[in-house]
Amino acid sequence: MKNDLIKTEITVQDNMKTNNFICKVANRKELLKRWDYLLEIHSGNNKWGKFKENALKHFDENSTISYLGILNNEIICEATAYVKNSAFIGDISEPSGLLSDSMAYLAAFRTNKEYEGKGYFSKLYRFVENDLKERGYTALSLGVGPEDVRNIEIYFHLGFREYIKTIIDYEKTEENPANQRKDVIIFYKKKI
Repeated sequence: MKNDLIKTEITVQDNMKTNNFICKVANRKELLKRWDYLLEIHSGNNKWGKFKENALKHFDENSTISYLGILNNEIICEATAYVKNSAFIGDISEPSGLLSDSMAYLAAFRTNKEYEGKGYFSKLYRFVENDLKERGYTALSLGVGPEDVRNIEIYFHLGFREYIKTIIDYEKTEENPANQRKDVIIFYKKKI
C-alpha cells in the first residue's frame, strides 16, 4: 500500500513563490467547486456533465487523486492522477500498460485561459510528481492527441519521452449516432 502520510498542501515559496499560489491535493468540496466552473465555461456541451459524474465517482472510489493550483483563493489549474484501473472506465478503452502499482497515469491537465503560460501549471506539475513519488510511484504516463503539438512539446520538456503505445478510440456522435468520431491518442511515460 502506498504511503498514506503524505503532505497534501504546499504554499509555493522561495524560488517558486508567485503571489499566494498553493498546490494541494483536492478535497471533494474543492473538486465540486472546480467542476461547477468547468460546467459553466462548457455550458451547452452535454459531455461535461458526464465527465463530472465520472470524475466524482472515481474520486469517491479513491481511483484518482485530484490536484489543484490555487491563486489568491481561486482554483486556476488542475491535474488528476489515475491510481486504479477502474478510473479508466468511461475514458480510455485500452488502458493496459498505462498504470501499475508503480506507475500512475496523469490526465485532466487544465489551466484557466487567463493564467496559461505564466508557470502556474509547471509548479503544480512538480507538486504532483513529488507527491506521487512520496506515495511510492516510480513512473508516470500520459496520453496526447497527435494534433496537439503544443502539449506534446510541453510533455517532452517534462520528460515524457518513452513511447508506450497508440490507440484509436471510436465514439458515436450525439448529432448523428450512426457516425463515429475517431480519437487517436499517443501514450508516453517517464521515470521519476
